[in-house]
This record gives sequence, structure tokens and C-alpha cells, in this order.
Amino acid sequence: MIFYSIILILFLSYLVFHKKRSNGMPPGPFPLPIIGNLHQLGKSPYKSLKNFSDKYGGLTTVFLGSVPTVLISDPELIKDIIINKSDMILDRYNSDSSKIIGEEKNLLFAKGPYWKKYRKVFTAAMTKARQYNISSRIEQQAIQLNQHFGKYADSQEILNPHDFIRRYSLNGVIDYSFTDAVEYESETDHIVIKAAEIMEEILATGNPHDFIPFLKPFYQKKRSALKGAVTQVWDYCISAINVHRKTLNSDKPRDLLDLLLIEIEKSEEKEFYTDDGLSKCLTDLIVAGHETVAITLGWLIIFMANNQDMQEKCYQELVSVVGKGKLPSLANRNQTHYLNAVIKEVMRIRTAAPMALPRSAVENIQVGNYVIPKGTQVMMSVFSLAMDDKYWDNPEQFDPSRWKEGFSPDYTYIPFGVGPRMCVGMGVAKDELYYAASQMLINFKWSSPNGKPIDDEGIARIALEYKQYDIKIDRRV
Repeated sequence: MIFYSIILILFLSYLVFHKKRSNGMPPGPFPLPIIGNLHQLGKSPYKSLKNFSDKYGGLTTVFLGSVPTVLISDPELIKDIIINKSDMILDRYNSDSSKIIGEEKNLLFAKGPYWKKYRKVFTAAMTKARQYNISSRIEQQAIQLNQHFGKYADSQEILNPHDFIRRYSLNGVIDYSFTDAVEYESETDHIVIKAAEIMEEILATGNPHDFIPFLKPFYQKKRSALKGAVTQVWDYCISAINVHRKTLNSDKPRDLLDLLLIEIEKSEEKEFYTDDGLSKCLTDLIVAGHETVAITLGWLIIFMANNQDMQEKCYQELVSVVGKGKLPSLANRNQTHYLNAVIKEVMRIRTAAPMALPRSAVENIQVGNYVIPKGTQVMMSVFSLAMDDKYWDNPEQFDPSRWKEGFSPDYTYIPFGVGPRMCVGMGVAKDELYYAASQMLINFKWSSPNGKPIDDEGIARIALEYKQYDIKIDRRV
């Protein structure tokens, strides 16, 4: 009897505590002690979170362990909170894993004036990169990728394209940034590939200690592996910085790093910028940037193989714009409306990041009748927005024709985020995707080896990844 009384008292105490803690916050499912709503996320967390949003509305409160989290899945609320109230929501929410990844000195998770200064210099350098045509390095990587695909087309050997597209996406970033590259068919992986794969594997399925802090001691091995991997990438970047500084010619910048060093040197606050900070920001481009491109290209091949009529339409458009035997370039992008629509539709229906990186409320934020308390984790549900039938006709259907010329989805399509903290590498990623996709589709026909549709359900991790698959490649005559 005493035992049950104690349980009842504890339960009632928790109810009072939870009501006080969540008072005035948006509605959401009732959380359990310690684990919150984690038990309700299942095998596809992004789908479960969409179900919560469908039930409770465009502003929903869930508890990820002990972390109160507000989900935004309404375009008007994104405009109100993320755009109009951007100063109130500018910081990132930092978990234990994110602190390991960047020590709060990187572009993804830094805060305040530190983040603003590094963001400013990166934005300036990337703008200059377009003036100096640094993206031509990405074009050369796309040519190399397609040369390797050509070997499989000529031999008619069936290919799993996973490793090739991942190496291309990484090469695009490190050639653009450092004038470096990895071999496509090398048996020895580049140090950055090894480190990035370790980081992605550790982060892919989520880390319980990020939400339930007392579990941290049980994850020391995993935390140490993550720290070791990210340190290798930092060291790679530091080495590149040292080499570039010694060989820099300000009149002839070779890549993004040259342009960053030039921007820092002419800054009135150049003492503020350190090699340590620069290396951590560059690591973001390497890891996050290459992951987005690799996943998107993997999905694009699947949808083109499964929709031969759409693939043929892309090919015919490219030939009409570029001509047979010629390679597309960024100068052709505005003329290839259907291919652009295909890329956008892939990023909508299988967005690489179903949940945008979390923000943190800098102060209490009043939204209608609700309040988002200071320090609350706030996340935009990219997947929910892209798959909501209130905003999209037949959202589960792959349909590039929905992207009519001039169509603007207004915050329902945000694969690179939105607002002041949207992805700084968005332009580079778009260039990588266009170079690769246009060359792949004008040079080759892609099809399933057994004539059956390739599985397009994917794997629910932190990123929405495709299941690895085989593909048959034929040269276009």
C-alpha cells in the first residue's frame, strides 16, 4: 500500500511539474518522465513528428527526453518566427554532440557576434568565388565522375553508384575549398572520407545522451570516436590553411580558402579570426555540404530510373539547349526548366534533412496565444512542410511538373533552411547538383538492372537516406 501511495504521489508531482514547465506553450503529446516523447518517435522520427503536427497544429510542443522542443510546420508561422522575429531565434540549440563537432566555434552551431563575424567573411568569400569562377573546379569533378560512369556503360557492368557519388560530392567541396581531391577508384580512402564516414555513422541514428544527460557516461566510447574523427578533419583544414597562407597570391585566388584569407587580411578585425575558428567553419562545408549533395544525387538516380519518361524529357531538353556531344554548364541552367524542376522535386519529396538544425529561443517569444520560453529548442519540420496536402497536390507523388516556371512555394520548401541562418553553402551545393545531374542525364540512360522499380522508401535516420542499390548505365547515342 505504501509503495502504491509513493508511486501516486510521484506521478501527481510530475503532473504538477509538467504543467508548470509547459504552461503557455503550444499543445502536444503528453511526455513521460525522463524520456519525454522519445518512445513515440518509432523507426521514422520525421514521420512521427509530422503526425504530431497534423494532430496538434503548426506549432507543436514535444519533449525529446528532458529537452522541450517546439516544432514549426506552418509556413506563416515560419515567416512570423524565423523571419520576422529572427533576432529572438538566432542562436542554435547546442547538444553534447554538436558541442563536440564544433566546440561552438563553427558556422553551424556558434552563437552571437562570433557567428555573425565568421558568417560575414564566408558570405563575402563565396560571393567573390563566383566572380573568379571557382565553381569551374566543380565542373571538372563532374566530368571525372561521368568518365567513371562511362567505364561501366561501356563494359555493361552493373554498378552500385553510392561510393562514386559520395566521392564526387566530397571532391566538389574540397576542390572548391582547398584545390584538393580524392581518387574515385582508389583503394585507400582519403583521410577526410574516413573521418566524415565515422562522423556520419555516429550521428546518423541520433544519440540518446543528447536528450537524457545522465546517459552520457555510457556513451563515452562513442563520444571519443566522434571527437577523434572531427579532430582529423580540423587537422586537415589547419594543414591546408598553413599551405595556402605560404603560397597565397592575392591577385590570383585559387579557391575558397584563398578568398577567405584575403577577406580576413583586409578586415578591420583580422585579429579576431583564428586558424582554429576557420578550420571548424570549413569542416561544416566538408561534412554537411557533401552529405546533402551525395544523398540528393542518390535519390535523383532512383527517381530517373523509375520514371523513364521524365528521364527522357530531361535528356531531350538538355540536347535542345546544349546540343548533342556537348556538356551543359551553369550558363545553361536558366534554360533547362524541366531539369531544374526535377532537382527541386527530388529535394522536396526526399529532402536530405527532414528536420532543420535546431534553433534556441534567445528570449521568450509570444506567438498568438502561446509562448516559446527562452532556451527552448525550436525546429522547423522540413519534411512536414514538403509533404502536407494543404500546400501540395498529391505530395506523395513524384511530380516535377508542379514546379511551373515562376512558381514560388513560400516557406513550404526549405531544403537549405530559411532566414539569417540558412545554409551558407547553398549556392555551392546547387552548383554541384546541377553539374552532376546535367552531365549524367545528357551522357547516359539510367535503368533498373532487373526491370523492377528501385526501392524509393529510404532509411529513416537523422538524414533521409536511400537504400543502396544497383543501376544499369547505357550511353546515349
